[in-house]
Amino acid sequence: MIGIHGMGGVGKTTLALAVYNLIADCFDGSCFIQNVREISNKHGLEHLQSILLSKLLGDKDINLASEHEGISVIQQRLQRKKVLLILDNVDKCEQLQTLAGSPDWFGPGSRVIITTRDTHLLASHQVKTTYEVKTLYAKDALQLLTWKAFKTEHVDPRYVEVLNDVVIYASGLPLALEVIGSDLFAKTVEEWKSAISQYKRIPNNQILEILKVSFDALEEEEKCVFLDIACCFKGYELTEVEVMLRALYHDCMKHHIRVLLEKSLIKIGWFTTIEMHDLIEDMGRQIDLKQSAKEPGKRRRLWLPKDIIQVLKDNTETSRIEILCFHISISEKEETLDWNRNAFGKMEKLKILIIRNGKFCKGPNSFPESLRVLVWHGYPSNCLPSNFDPSKLVTCKLPNSHFTSFGFLGSSKKLENLTELNFDCCELLTRMPDVSDLPNLQLTTQLVF
Repeated sequence: MIGIHGMGGVGKTTLALAVYNLIADCFDGSCFIQNVREISNKHGLEHLQSILLSKLLGDKDINLASEHEGISVIQQRLQRKKVLLILDNVDKCEQLQTLAGSPDWFGPGSRVIITTRDTHLLASHQVKTTYEVKTLYAKDALQLLTWKAFKTEHVDPRYVEVLNDVVIYASGLPLALEVIGSDLFAKTVEEWKSAISQYKRIPNNQILEILKVSFDALEEEEKCVFLDIACCFKGYELTEVEVMLRALYHDCMKHHIRVLLEKSLIKIGWFTTIEMHDLIEDMGRQIDLKQSAKEPGKRRRLWLPKDIIQVLKDNTETSRIEILCFHISISEKEETLDWNRNAFGKMEKLKILIIRNGKFCKGPNSFPESLRVLVWHGYPSNCLPSNFDPSKLVTCKLPNSHFTSFGFLGSSKKLENLTELNFDCCELLTRMPDVSDLPNLQLTTQLVF
């Protein structure tokens, strides 16, 4: 048994089909069952067993009363037959258990090839030989796009720039290259430019729907973790994300991240950062935006700078916000934000507040008691709001801030849940409480005076 795995649209089925066409003649019988997930959902597993038996035995009149009968017939009729069986797009263990439960169901020399997005499924079925299909290098991506768009390797030099733009946008995903290439077949350069602008603003539905299959298969809390990462935490270091998301999901968070890894929705890159394909990120962000397209304050997470600016200026309804992540890209014009200083106080469920950059004319009047993670680069006030109760605060990172004093009325016991404290490059800081007795504080960085 051999497992071929990878993200949606990366070419698992195409690779399996190429192998099938290359070696099928070497077997007593061969069967390629495409899209096991969809067929089993529509017609049941007995139907798939009937297809398998009909193809491998050459008998069209096979009727099965149940999955158990199907298993028995497969074992009895195929255990001496050398077969090639390809099970494409498998997403549940029972599909493998009823179609290819064990290698000894088939004769010596048989091969069962399984394509899936879920590596855990392969591991649980004890498939030891696996291959990950990765995205295409730029050169190969350009070749695929060119063939789809022009049906030839040679193209008009005027198209070189737009072709490269599509290659960058698709980030090596064959599905995207094929869909876009087909969409833009026989179109002018200007039409290509217009379409690329549209894809960047609103990704192609055909691409997103295929990628969304993996998202739809997640449990509800796993979906939330995926959207948190897609909207706010792509590129963050894994342990940093685990600390922050523990504020929302407690110790379940590690399990949720492992599921996302197994389903090829995220990867762990260099320096253990969480990586995600650009189009999967787009898919997640589109899902999140649809939760409240016209009223951003009613979403669970805020991450678009224009939405955050609107909410902070207008001080609108924000009772559902749990995560606010403000980051202005280098390409966006950064202006000093004149905002309502009471805005954060109204976010009663806010647990994670991250401001990586952005100029605020003044600091906040209040923070909600629910706040667990506070990361604010260049915090504009000389202290935290006096009415803020930090008892739930786990992470406090305020580098390059205007702090002169860090402390609260009473004792440092109000900070007993604090695990991380960071005041890097806070050159004005002169006073803070004794934190040596805080039981959970794991790491303090050097203070720069």
